[in-house]
Amino acid sequence: MFKRALFLLTLICMCPACSTMRYTDPNELSEAVSDPNTEDIDIKPVSTFVPIEAKEIPVFTDPLTGLPTKETVVNCRPVAVVINNHHKALPQSGIGQAAIYYEVLAEGNITRIVAIFHDFNTQKIGPVRSARPYFLDFAMEYDAIFVHHGGSPQAYDTIQETGIADLDGMILSGTFWRDPDRVKIPGMFEHSSFTGEALIRQAQEQFEFRPVIHEGLNPGFLFYDEPTYPASAADAALISVPFADEYGAVFEFRNGLYYKSIEDVPQIDSETDEQLSVTNILIQFVPVTLIPGDTAGRRDVNLIGDGDGLLITKGGSVPIKWSKESHDTPTSWYNEDGGDLYLNKGKTWICVVSPGTAVSIE
Repeated sequence: MFKRALFLLTLICMCPACSTMRYTDPNELSEAVSDPNTEDIDIKPVSTFVPIEAKEIPVFTDPLTGLPTKETVVNCRPVAVVINNHHKALPQSGIGQAAIYYEVLAEGNITRIVAIFHDFNTQKIGPVRSARPYFLDFAMEYDAIFVHHGGSPQAYDTIQETGIADLDGMILSGTFWRDPDRVKIPGMFEHSSFTGEALIRQAQEQFEFRPVIHEGLNPGFLFYDEPTYPASAADAALISVPFADEYGAVFEFRNGLYYKSIEDVPQIDSETDEQLSVTNILIQFVPVTLIPGDTAGRRDVNLIGDGDGLLITKGGSVPIKWSKESHDTPTSWYNEDGGDLYLNKGKTWICVVSPGTAVSIE
């Protein structure tokens, strides 16, 4: 009888779901000892609390979003993917897992998106499109691996000059594939190139691209500790950014986030059927000009220097400033008084437009 009581008592003390304090009632042991059927064992009652030392669980923060992430992700090199944003290219795949989005005009009246992925695992990303030289500025902000399918002559010159870690669908057929359903549709071949996280990481290892960001590089932004409405902000519930005639990025504020549309068409990630949404919107005003003599109408976007902009977050909008010293250094963001700019934790959409663009904020 006593052996059974002692065995049950031992199980109770070992149970991980129990309190972190261990306590043995001496009366229970006394009763067990008084049982005439027990063996003659000398038992000393335990009547003291034995605290278990609490261990602090480390929290790791993604520098691109300010949100908690895995330790292995913090210093892992991001991936910058050029995403086709033509109307025919919609819906896109995997884009909802990006941390930061840059939207900017290429040639014509359609934008492209450079999506910066960090903590992601989607196996279908795209459709992937060709590079322009200023897209590399976005990638180098974060020491990212640059993923694209083709490029302009100027882009290939810049890739060669910078030596950026580059994955090109024109060369690496094993890292990209054509969506068979899209290929069957006339006019959709150029909107059919896709890749995925596993293929990108395999290529990264194959070409021995450095797995972690440069030491000392501090990509990303500063973030508030708690959700914050900017001081002296103007209301900003509906934002329209007219990149070109009949083409605009529209953001609607709902439930603390800004939901993205192209004009009146919600922008959807086909892998999740969810509309793209972000916490922060940055409007960056930069000089955008046509390249002289370029018959395709390609543009030059000068991201080096300084300029003005807008931060839109939590339903409010405030003027901001930016500066960038070189192609391979991060952009510095400031509030209107010149102090460091803070964002709310979450994803950020950056619209790069010419000064004087009639951004509508309601």
